[in-house]
Amino acid sequence: MRPVSLALFLALGTAAPAAAQVGYAPNASPYREITRKMSLTALGGYIGGSGGIIGVGPHDGPVYGGRFGISISGPVEFGFAVEYADLQGNLVRRDAAGKLFLTGLVPEPVWMTEFTTQYTLTGGKTWHHLAPYIGGGLGYAWKAYSPAGADAFSFGGRFYLVPFAGTRVFVNQRTFLRAEIRGAFWKLAYPPPYYVDYYGLLQSYAYNNYLSNVWYQFGVGYTF
Repeated sequence: MRPVSLALFLALGTAAPAAAQVGYAPNASPYREITRKMSLTALGGYIGGSGGIIGVGPHDGPVYGGRFGISISGPVEFGFAVEYADLQGNLVRRDAAGKLFLTGLVPEPVWMTEFTTQYTLTGGKTWHHLAPYIGGGLGYAWKAYSPAGADAFSFGGRFYLVPFAGTRVFVNQRTFLRAEIRGAFWKLAYPPPYYVDYYGLLQSYAYNNYLSNVWYQFGVGYTF
């Protein structure tokens, strides 16, 4: 692409949001400024996932929590969230012959805390009350409860990555609804008896088993 064509293309792209408002009276424009910089959001959602190759990792269950957000420059917002995930996983025990076996699902609740950055695609404005966004962050999850049994899998604590995309729907200047789809990527590390007794897992795989968990999240927020 020649320099003149490239400059013209960039100029048109930059002017697009402004051009979309041409022809509207100020009170009839589909765009509205997001004037308040901080927000509190009550969150709820659901995490899915396999729990690993034998299902011992935490997966499948509702998530509840809260989020604090602060806008630093128009479309960019930092967020901090704390959530409780009421998940479940397969319990593993050892039989009389010394071999591990699965005994069914047991509760595996997990606490999760995360720092995120999100970018609002409509800038520091809403469009027809919508403010779609993309983002990501880093979190830390730790198990709140361990089922009885010496051979029970220990999730312990895990860092996780969390990319996401969603939208806010502003009911008015202060109140909004939030809906997003996200992923939680964390690693499981199986102890030696697991990869000996199950599928002949190689040690290198057993200690580097990265899992992707689909996460649906909804919320009601208040700006101030």
